[in-house]
Amino acid sequence: MEVISGEFIMTGCDPMDPGALHSPADAKALIHTIGFLPLFSNDIRGFSIEEHVPAGNWWTGDPQTDPWEWRVILAADDTIAYGKFFNKTAGFISKDFFPVLANYRRNGYDFDALFEDELAPYRSKKIMDVFETDDEGTGKELLSSEIRELAGKDEAALTDLQMQTYLIVSAFRQRKNKKGQLFGWHLSVFETPETKWGRDVVSACYNEEPSESWEKIVSRMKTHFPKAGKDQVQKLLGIRHPGETVKPKKKTKENLRQPKEWIVPANPKYYDVEAAFENSDEIDWKQGAGIRTGDTVFMYVAAPVSAILYKCIVTKTDIPFTYSNGKVRMKALMKIRLQKRYPHDRFTFSVLGRDYGIFAVRGPRGIPDNLSEALK
Repeated sequence: MEVISGEFIMTGCDPMDPGALHSPADAKALIHTIGFLPLFSNDIRGFSIEEHVPAGNWWTGDPQTDPWEWRVILAADDTIAYGKFFNKTAGFISKDFFPVLANYRRNGYDFDALFEDELAPYRSKKIMDVFETDDEGTGKELLSSEIRELAGKDEAALTDLQMQTYLIVSAFRQRKNKKGQLFGWHLSVFETPETKWGRDVVSACYNEEPSESWEKIVSRMKTHFPKAGKDQVQKLLGIRHPGETVKPKKKTKENLRQPKEWIVPANPKYYDVEAAFENSDEIDWKQGAGIRTGDTVFMYVAAPVSAILYKCIVTKTDIPFTYSNGKVRMKALMKIRLQKRYPHDRFTFSVLGRDYGIFAVRGPRGIPDNLSEALK
């Protein structure tokens, strides 16, 4: 059944169809049954909210029957993620199935590791950097208008980050004027899925190859939509891995530059850097993109320490080394020599944010001049 609603022709179902969705609860149940579901119709018959709703229900403003209002309710649901996940169009993923799609779409990379390996463009990093996060990767929500103010207007990059499952829409809200009054259209509120559910949930499938996750996705589609063609499934659910969509920057010899200063994170969950520096003043460390011999690195030790503890000089780079355990990937090492220690309570996570405007240390990054002076 097709009904013209405004400028749109909606493909719907008969109100008496036993498979019709009549409420947000009905839609939620179907999303959990399949694991993921686009909002609008597509090349795969039946694979959408739209086709399971009477066409005349759209854009009535009734939150109980209007699917356009359901997305507001479902985006805020604790067990569902909403965003542009399906060939850059909107849809839903259940909490249970999200780790599978995340492992496939991310190709096993957290965003900072992706950028460090030069597989993500700077325009995407600008957006990710505005999300304040703690050591566990959880942080704040941002209105789409706030993202534009902080990182510039780049809808394509914002969509790519949703497709790669690094960002989701968690709510819809109005803006506030200087008097604190709400005004204007309801805007999308974005956050990381780690903020919504925690890193352990999102990375639950990091121990398997992305190809294994893809097979799970295909198997789920075959179960519910056996007539769907391989090309149709690939178009809607597939995505080229980050290393294929973004060509790594060509490495060439740079002109000689002055040594740079970096903050480099160290996660005690994966390596006890404090114990390492008790045993030796020089250790091997994962080399970050752009770091060169002679640079200075300040080691930020993540929770439970959450503070900069060490100043080191880089004595050697480009040491061949390949390692991956599903969460940590290394392609080269550098040698760093300890030069100075800092008290645990001096350059803490809260101090870095409050005094120096640093709200996330997810990968190697430069430091502002005022922090550089304080560290010296």
